[in-house]
Amino acid sequence: MIPHPTFDASALQKLAERTEYETWLLEAVYALVEQEIFQSWPDAVVYPADKSKAQFFGYARGNIVLGDWRPGFLNAGSPLVFVSTFKVLDMLIEWVLEQNGVSSTFRFQQKLKHLRDSPVFPQIIESRPWLKERLTGLYSTLEPLRGTIIHDKHFTAMDGSIRVSSSKNGVIGTAVDVSASHLRKLAVTIVSVLRYVDGTWQLDDVREKSLRHDLDELVTLHGLPLLGQKPPFHMCVRVYLTGSNPLQVDPIGIRNDLAARYPDQDCSFDLRALMIQGGQVTAAYIFPWSLFERASTEWSKGIVAAKYRTDIPTDINAEHLGTGGSDV
Repeated sequence: MIPHPTFDASALQKLAERTEYETWLLEAVYALVEQEIFQSWPDAVVYPADKSKAQFFGYARGNIVLGDWRPGFLNAGSPLVFVSTFKVLDMLIEWVLEQNGVSSTFRFQQKLKHLRDSPVFPQIIESRPWLKERLTGLYSTLEPLRGTIIHDKHFTAMDGSIRVSSSKNGVIGTAVDVSASHLRKLAVTIVSVLRYVDGTWQLDDVREKSLRHDLDELVTLHGLPLLGQKPPFHMCVRVYLTGSNPLQVDPIGIRNDLAARYPDQDCSFDLRALMIQGGQVTAAYIFPWSLFERASTEWSKGIVAAKYRTDIPTDINAEHLGTGGSDV
């Protein structure tokens, strides 16, 4: 094997070319675009200027397209979705092995053998052993199931779900049930990893938690221990402030409020500070989660607030303007 594969631009272009059709199919049937998977919402928590208790808001989004072909396709096309998702994973694994100096092969057992030799993956995977191990686990579990769907008839599909058994060498294995929601999660996971590897999407702290949680949901397919990741919940918190210092907020207090409100979720937030003068909002700032995710009382040390100034939102509620207080 090559000691230190580079995974350079030329290699990434080859990966994009070989996965183009299958990723297009999965992205089309599930609308797997970044804006759909990682949606943005209006401010979900508001701290009024009068220091009254935080107000929590819930949002939902629906999308109905008359004549949309996707629901009908997904109800009947789960075997194709399963096979296409595995193929994207297979092409990623094969690409990694080639970058490590392994000759290309169509034999899955040889690829599995080479995976046991610990090839070097792209840094975004290699630096996360939990991700590398679970991708390998998914590959090992899904490969014989894919073979059944392609070559045998030991599977059933209904309402977007699939039940399939390994049938290698004529031996029928235990049936594996993949629900419609888990099949989508599997597709999301593999496509997301591909996008993180090629740099199309950025794997930040929140998205890493989403990936860890999704892999926990797929435990029956990779067979490895749970990572114990709570469902991540990222939001924007709005704080109304009087005075002139937008950094005069208490992110630790906000974290505690969110933990009490959402005990079963891993909460994170961006913070929108709205400055009040003369009964009106005169300035707005957005501070990203990365500034205070470490939960320090000195989170604002060295920060130049002007760098985070933004447009004043149009959905100002006069009831939140209050009359006093300069911090949360």
